[in-house]
Amino acid sequence: MTEVLPGIHQFRLPLTGSPLRHVNGYLLRGDDGYTLVDCGWKTDDVLETLRAELANIGADLGDIRTLIVTHFHPDHYGLAGTLVELGKLRLMMHRLDWLHVRTNAADPMRFAQSSADWLCQHGLPGAPTDEAQRALDAFQRFTVVAPEVALEDNARISVGAHELRVVWTPGHTAGHICLHDAERDIVLTGDHVLDPITPSVNYLRPGLGNPLGSFLTSLQKVAELEADFVLPAHGEPFHGLRRRVNEILVHHAEREAAALSALTDGPISAAEVAEQLPWTRRRQRLSELPPFQQRLALGETIAHLEELRATNQVVASEDKGLIYYALAGD
Repeated sequence: MTEVLPGIHQFRLPLTGSPLRHVNGYLLRGDDGYTLVDCGWKTDDVLETLRAELANIGADLGDIRTLIVTHFHPDHYGLAGTLVELGKLRLMMHRLDWLHVRTNAADPMRFAQSSADWLCQHGLPGAPTDEAQRALDAFQRFTVVAPEVALEDNARISVGAHELRVVWTPGHTAGHICLHDAERDIVLTGDHVLDPITPSVNYLRPGLGNPLGSFLTSLQKVAELEADFVLPAHGEPFHGLRRRVNEILVHHAEREAAALSALTDGPISAAEVAEQLPWTRRRQRLSELPPFQQRLALGETIAHLEELRATNQVVASEDKGLIYYALAGD
């Protein structure tokens, strides 16, 4: 645990078995207790870590009055049900992410099958049962609990003498939020702005619209905030919000240019586009990645292609149950 600013502690909550290693939770001191932003997986080691770190500052779970979840992913929302049960806190999350949880969490097998079928349409064969098991494993790391407060853009949350403004930043999820404290010149960005990694923006099931377009718009929105110090959910706090936003925008422009280049020889599937793009810092090919990472990579590629389609640079067609992309006008 680190006190990154007076009254703000950063927790490193373990993500055992994940290459990310941990997720950051942030504890903000108020007048009558604390506000916690993000809470980690529903696993024993996360709960034990949280309890131990609270004890180090003379507090316990009962001193947490408010839990704000930046988005519904299990490493941010997972322990929420446990904390609500053990304490007397208010849970807050964006309305759209709560809609996703209550719509899809009831039947994870159906959700996983829909995703597997969608990726097969885009050229990635694979056993749906593997995808389904992966989803079930993730769902075991949280329990569904309703927020007491369903947040909207520009909502204000008081934390002692300070105020957090909710900044709706869809893209990574439909209801992702950042939290801006203008007085202290800080923004808690969840998974929206990270450094040095870039947030994953995926199109893993049908009907998502244009998540990458939403993400890029949200980046521009955050860049306009009067804030410099960034408290991200992964990695270390850093200065230079606008610098990092610009770097992420350049990264996505480069990926889109590479995707367009892959289409120069005619219509191909998203999986064939993804095979021509470099992945990970080792610049691996799609076929060299483990199966689950292949699915994430393909989801990111579909997101880029759908953004290009939304801007009329690419067209999509379907043939014998498979979806193909081509340059507009070809």
